[in-house]
Amino acid sequence: MNQTDQINQKDEADLRQWFVVQTKPGNERRVETHLSNQEIDVFLPLYEAFQYSNGKMVPRVKPLFPNYLFAKLDMDIHYYKVKWTRGVSKILGSGDEPIPVSGKVVEAIKHRTGENNLVVLEDQLEKGTLVQFTSGPFKGLMGVFDKRMSGQGRVRVLLSLIGTDVPIQTSRWMVKKVA
Repeated sequence: MNQTDQINQKDEADLRQWFVVQTKPGNERRVETHLSNQEIDVFLPLYEAFQYSNGKMVPRVKPLFPNYLFAKLDMDIHYYKVKWTRGVSKILGSGDEPIPVSGKVVEAIKHRTGENNLVVLEDQLEKGTLVQFTSGPFKGLMGVFDKRMSGQGRVRVLLSLIGTDVPIQTSRWMVKKVA
């Protein structure tokens, strides 16, 4: 490979920027696969959420931004490939003009990925924080966060019942911080 080829290759890599690709509902993984098969760099940030299913808390891996993913594109080369990929709705931008996203944004999200390439979300529960039960027998009731009980996601919440604070141990995913 001569020097001219190396410079041309470097210029092609420099023209690629990160864009946000909007997908049709529930097609994030399909689009990720199709774009990867076309040798386009794709980043689909995922996180682990918990849902009740048949009375049990079940972990589910979900997209951090539902219906969106990041793709590193050279618009001259990849625009129509991406636009007509199955499951793609559009490339986000202003009017008909796609607008790139700063690479620092994508790198910041990638930096927060932990094991299994899942984004680690910060838990903002501190002692004394007002929380609300989102599911289970205490759904809709308010309490005060007391402490974490174990690594399995158990917490203790003080629930004010009949004039006294009653400590309740529950799953972390059954309560949310009240704004």
